[in-house]
Amino acid sequence: MIPDRIVFILSTGRTGTKSLAEGLAGEQIVSLHQPPLSRLLTIASNYYLHGWLPESALRWLVKRIRATQILQSDCRCYIQAFSLDHLPAKIISEQIPGVHIVHIVRDPRTFVPSYLNWMHTRFKSFIANKFIIGWQPSGYFTGEFSWNEWHKMDEFERVCWLWVYKNRMLEKIFHNTDNYLQIYFEDLFLSKNKQTFDNLLSFIGVPNQVNLTHIFQHVKNRSKKTYIPPWEEWPSERQKRLSDICGEQMIHYGYIATDGVT
Repeated sequence: MIPDRIVFILSTGRTGTKSLAEGLAGEQIVSLHQPPLSRLLTIASNYYLHGWLPESALRWLVKRIRATQILQSDCRCYIQAFSLDHLPAKIISEQIPGVHIVHIVRDPRTFVPSYLNWMHTRFKSFIANKFIIGWQPSGYFTGEFSWNEWHKMDEFERVCWLWVYKNRMLEKIFHNTDNYLQIYFEDLFLSKNKQTFDNLLSFIGVPNQVNLTHIFQHVKNRSKKTYIPPWEEWPSERQKRLSDICGEQMIHYGYIATDGVT
């Protein structure tokens, strides 16, 4: 049975999706963070982006894994707050009318240190990011950089590039569709803007009785240690490097003005 409403909450990662997945669950609402085999689909998607996997194979995997999970969910509303399901969400939306896409955007000045701290203080994430080929897209294999350019970039620069690449991909795939909502992490989790949350609930079709406080009081997956300090404590050259890589997209989202003023 196809649920009345299917929602994918997507992002670059590090945007509170686990908290949303757990907080939005309710009667006749299945809300999942990372269903079984999600990372297999992530790696397959990146293989496709790299040109290593034919589109037909990716579509077959999405049908066998993600579409089957949705159809077997037995619910009115299926919500998947797994940030990295970009291409599976696209394929599902082509097969099932009315799929809703939520795109959460986070300022790279907090995303980049959050991502690096999470990766370097959690053993499984460190191993996955460092040693599993296809865990993340590669700027060389996607054709944006030459081999030398990509391998001259350090880990920090590559994470900055990932922020740009994933946000642009989400907009390119979904922004012209009727059922696309872009919201800001800062409005949702930092300022706890009730209007933003109400807009989200209305868009995804979840009743307003959902306990807002419960979601924000139990934010998941916080980094336990500090590998890289907050942006304000970075050397000026590192701040400038983030601006060089992310600046155009930051202007697009309103994080910095066209004159460079934050």
